[in-house]
Amino acid sequence: MTLSKSDYRPVTLADKPIFDRILRNHPQIHSECSFITMICWQNYANYAYTIKDDRLLISCTVDGETTYRAPIGDPAPELFEEVLALAKKEGGKMAMDFYDEADVWYMKNAHPETPVYTSRGFSEYYYRTEELAELRGKKYLNIRGQINKFNAEYTYTTEKITKPIIPEVRRMIEEWSISKHCEANRIMKEEVNAVRFALDHWQDLGCEGLIIRIQPEATIGAIAIWEQLNTSTALVHFEKGFVRYKGIYKIINQETAKTLQNRYTWINRESDMDVPGLREAKLRYHPEHCAKAWYIKKKEIAP
Repeated sequence: MTLSKSDYRPVTLADKPIFDRILRNHPQIHSECSFITMICWQNYANYAYTIKDDRLLISCTVDGETTYRAPIGDPAPELFEEVLALAKKEGGKMAMDFYDEADVWYMKNAHPETPVYTSRGFSEYYYRTEELAELRGKKYLNIRGQINKFNAEYTYTTEKITKPIIPEVRRMIEEWSISKHCEANRIMKEEVNAVRFALDHWQDLGCEGLIIRIQPEATIGAIAIWEQLNTSTALVHFEKGFVRYKGIYKIINQETAKTLQNRYTWINRESDMDVPGLREAKLRYHPEHCAKAWYIKKKEIAP
């Protein structure tokens, strides 16, 4: 039976065991393949999925434009072709995207007439956890200087995010949202909603996190929220701080890495979404490599 749009159903929290099983057997490297990403951003991206022959098929729909993804699971060329046909029929301008080089290789070899583009803005930055924790060498001299200035002005403590302090973390996020005028920016507003969802379903999602408390008031100055993406990689989903504490982002970045360095080789700090300032900030930490993203355009999919 041919794959159809109606086969896909919205991703819900109850679907987590299904995703966990398949993603455990087929570990991913990109945040777009994370269940936490999908469920936290569901109101914005309208993620949907179906299971075919024990392969996970995902789509997302933003502003009425649907993008389909290659199957996650053991190679299945016939199923790949079904998704491609569905993308050509029902997909938006960016009809299909890829987060695995094997899928790109297949697409380029099976359909050389259809151009495959690299999505620079959605390629994700990978850093060695040990490097972010220790910040050794000349290339981190400026960052270490900012950390030293912070430490000269403030005293802080770190604390894991646990259920008892989640209400306090949520109040911090609400204050941060107001300070950044997030209601006036759609993406920032949706990101705040995503953080709220993560906090509201903390234990169900298996999130982990860290806060920085500025002493002696014990005010939360910054937070970081992450998950295990695969056995060697932690994925940092959210990192928020008050810029009135100059250098706070350098502190939460390093303290997160210190917390993770004995557990994970890599930290995925997600993409820069083609935002110049964000790109510069991520490059300043000297990523070792990127988890790439690719896509094809509906109008260029050959008959």
